[in-house]
Amino acid sequence: MTKPLNIAHRGGAGLWPENTLFAFVNAAKAGYDGAELDVQLTRDGRLAVFHDFRLSPALCRRPDGRWVRRNLPLIRDLDFSELAAFDIGRPKPGTLYARRHRKVQAHDGERVPELSSVIRAVRAVKKDFRLFIEIKTSPEDRSLSAPPEAVADAVLACLRETHAMKHCVLVGFDWPALIHAKRAASNVECWFTSMRRRSLRRRPAAWAGGFDPYKFGGSLAQAIKDAGGDGWFPSRQQANARRIAEAQALGLRTGVWTVNGAREMRGFARLGLDAICTDRPDVFRAALG
Repeated sequence: MTKPLNIAHRGGAGLWPENTLFAFVNAAKAGYDGAELDVQLTRDGRLAVFHDFRLSPALCRRPDGRWVRRNLPLIRDLDFSELAAFDIGRPKPGTLYARRHRKVQAHDGERVPELSSVIRAVRAVKKDFRLFIEIKTSPEDRSLSAPPEAVADAVLACLRETHAMKHCVLVGFDWPALIHAKRAASNVECWFTSMRRRSLRRRPAAWAGGFDPYKFGGSLAQAIKDAGGDGWFPSRQQANARRIAEAQALGLRTGVWTVNGAREMRGFARLGLDAICTDRPDVFRAALG
């Protein structure tokens, strides 16, 4: 059984407030292999590390301490300074997020970080710490986010500026972003995330960037390979032994998200995965060493 990389999902969302410097630095200090995070472009062209396309009622508090509620703006419609005014240091009590992640260690005063800040912070702790950077754009509704190519270009510029290219992997559901990134920088590693099964039936699909799996006999792995991908990064529900073996036979690296149970982690490790993305990297360590 191989030991996959232990990748802390959103910095370890089951342990620390997600997508915060506090989470990423703690994951690096704990000696985990890396972390996954989400990036979006703000109105003033800065790369914010944030998952939802709008401010999250479960995570965002105003400077006066009140939780955000209605008429929430898009991340793309805020300047970074406006976004950074919100406290994201703890989940809102009683929300699904809070119930799902009961062990989260609150850290009030945490702000939405920039990608460059995350890179510098984790490298100061652990130089070989890996970042799986999800380019967060919306193929279903392009008005919700910046164009995928624009976000990809901004990420590449950041990786060049911080000299972090070899320690980062780009991932994402919106394949045009990854296809563009790979064509612009052949040395950047790209693992393609796949959509839910019902989305795979759409012909053609905006997320596929012209590499719809139906053109390849329904094979996601072959579509990713022909699109120039280096790896396949499916959800735990979509991954199975046959699909993983097919991807590996094509020379693709394989990872899976978000796996939080020890038994399931060991099962995926037996399939020879390269990485497991988890909210609970501490459970991974206990299960796999």
